Amino acid sequence: MWYSQSKAKSLSIQLNLITKQIYNQLRQNAENIQLSISDIKELLRSELDKLRSLHAKEIVTPELSTVVTKIELASPQEADSISLAELSTNYLESKQEAGFPTKTINGYKDTHKLLLEILGHQPISQITHADARKVIDVIRQLPSNRSKSYPKLSIQELLQLNNVKLLSHKTILKHIERVSALFNWAITQGYTQQNVFKGKVEPIRKIEVIEKHFTESEMKLILGEKLKKESLEQNKPERYWVTLLSAYSGARLNEICQLDITDIEKQGSIWVMKLQADGKDKSIKTQAGNRIIPLHPKLLELGFIDYVIHIRQSKKSKLFPQLKWRSSTGLGTKISRWFARYLKRLGIKQRGKNFHSFRHTVVNKLTTAQVYQPFIKELIGHSQGSITMDVYGGRKPVSVLLNECVIKI
Repeated sequence: MWYSQSKAKSLSIQLNLITKQIYNQLRQNAENIQLSISDIKELLRSELDKLRSLHAKEIVTPELSTVVTKIELASPQEADSISLAELSTNYLESKQEAGFPTKTINGYKDTHKLLLEILGHQPISQITHADARKVIDVIRQLPSNRSKSYPKLSIQELLQLNNVKLLSHKTILKHIERVSALFNWAITQGYTQQNVFKGKVEPIRKIEVIEKHFTESEMKLILGEKLKKESLEQNKPERYWVTLLSAYSGARLNEICQLDITDIEKQGSIWVMKLQADGKDKSIKTQAGNRIIPLHPKLLELGFIDYVIHIRQSKKSKLFPQLKWRSSTGLGTKISRWFARYLKRLGIKQRGKNFHSFRHTVVNKLTTAQVYQPFIKELIGHSQGSITMDVYGGRKPVSVLLNECVIKI
């Protein structure tokens, strides 16, 4: 019988899994299991026949009934070892307790789900370098946008697809980095002694330099009259003010979109914006990201405080009440998608240019103006990188941050 390369590879992956299960049982229960080489060959031949018969229908992970009947014995090592599913649960709980952003945790969950689909709920003590290579091999064959395009297909069914766009190397690398982080954590917790995923995928060295900040002419175009036509004139003020707030502060999209009305206040004679994870629907990427930054005079000139007063009078709690919160992407989804279309209509289509480019633009402008680097880091929410500055330096008065940094954007 002739098989395509993808189908043959799928059969070999499943047969390899069966072989390793037999080997693990023999290794752990050598004194109690009496199987000759011929017996093992017969087991494998029987299971391969089952796989072939299933292949024309729906390919599923075999129940391995023959193997289970002959060699299903509980080994002490397996009983004591934590399962992959348990490890995932413990790891995710630790990240939630540590206050990791929901988006980051959801990324871990997606990767762990994929890992469990490929390897199953086996004890982590049994996961080998061969298993790690298998995981990488399977992920490399998976289509992109699986959840949207093929939500009901199993891993084995996905491997049968032809002429589909596969995951990018960047996405593959991200999955393996998350798995490697999981096993590094398992080592520190004493669940296992080695990380078989470490160093299995090499990052691609980038030669092309991609400019991620907007040029001066691009900024004029983005913040020009067309912005009003696509926001204020369409009764979508959140597009207008979220864009301007990021352009004149370098704050992240979700940091701005999640603002409460009480996060805009006057300290002395200076209006400020408080970026803090002080609510269930608010998160900040790092501890240093919790900060208070002065508003740029241009925002005041354009009438931002009038907008704030209007929302406050409407008895709304959120500064941008028209935005809807999503567990996977926070409150910035609609703005992000609109802005991508907006850039395209403006003719700005270069790689690396998106809403996050405002952050790059602010940093680029301030470093070009030779602004004191600790001021820049405090403005955009980065750690100073030293105990002296982080612990002893403290936050700078908003007047200093305004006059020495923000005013120069």
